[in-house]
Amino acid sequence: MKMTPFVRELLRYCWVLAFISAASAVMFIVVFRLGKGAPWGIASLTGFRTLMQGFVNVAIIVWLRRYYPMQSGRQERAVRYILGYLFAVVTFVITLPLEGLINVSFITVPVWEKLPGILVQGIWVNSLVVVTHNLVILRFEKEHAELENSRLKAANLESANLLLKQQIHPHFLFNALSMLKSLYKTDVHAGEVYLSHLVNFLRASLAEPQSRVARLVDEIRLCEDYIEMQQIRFEDAMSCYIDIPGEVLSSGYVPSFSVQSLIENAIKHNEATDMSPLVIEVYYKDGRIWVENNLQVRKYIEVPSGKGLINLIERYRILSGDEVIISQDEHKFTVSIKVLSHEGSDHRG
Repeated sequence: MKMTPFVRELLRYCWVLAFISAASAVMFIVVFRLGKGAPWGIASLTGFRTLMQGFVNVAIIVWLRRYYPMQSGRQERAVRYILGYLFAVVTFVITLPLEGLINVSFITVPVWEKLPGILVQGIWVNSLVVVTHNLVILRFEKEHAELENSRLKAANLESANLLLKQQIHPHFLFNALSMLKSLYKTDVHAGEVYLSHLVNFLRASLAEPQSRVARLVDEIRLCEDYIEMQQIRFEDAMSCYIDIPGEVLSSGYVPSFSVQSLIENAIKHNEATDMSPLVIEVYYKDGRIWVENNLQVRKYIEVPSGKGLINLIERYRILSGDEVIISQDEHKFTVSIKVLSHEGSDHRG
């Protein structure tokens, strides 16, 4: 019998039921003054029978799931109930002679008079075992369903990450190529610098497509290429400052494209002009990365989506369970994300 957590839980409840049955037998005998034998002996036999019946039911469950795994839940329950009650009758009949050793008055009772009571006891005990095991099975099935649901959500997020890395947004790529064409007509050196950052950005975007998280130093390097490209595009109309300690950069992790997407989100949703420049600050505080920008909302957004922050919140919920903090006042919009401590960060709670 494979000792999985599920099987161990079933066996644990077998012992609990046996103890409860034995204690109940003692109380019943003492209160109603039944029999001439020792109540502890009768209680021990009751507990033994309950324990054996519990073990038999566990063995039936394991046997059915190992050798007949494709059957429906209804079929499994039907077979389990039939076999369980049959074994209950057999168990109680086989242990019938033990009652005569414990209870002297029981020896004089004819066998045919004993059988109805034995059958009732067997059915009652097996019913208790079945109900208890069903509760355990339901709990594990619920936990399994919740786990599968979390895995499906994680898989969906993985697909979203792959899509982000393998398919650069057409609008961004169109703007980048248009900007590159314009620069080569007016300033070849600036065009070469822009092209160098674009190549670095695209290379990082396509690297390690299976990773859910990125080293913070790699994420910031990606952001720097993206910022340099936007700086060439907006010139004095936009500025971005990054202030993160070196030890945090070298040891921290964040979801892939998380910081870059927050910077992109600030540029996408806010006006940026020479008279009113957009200022973005990325800094570290209290174990978190903060991305903050002055608020000057665009009246018209070329490619509205609204899914970026929702996706980031869901990714953090599955990866670490940490909250994405979003705040806004009349002048500033701020998003804060937790710096993860290791690459395999995963929420288990």
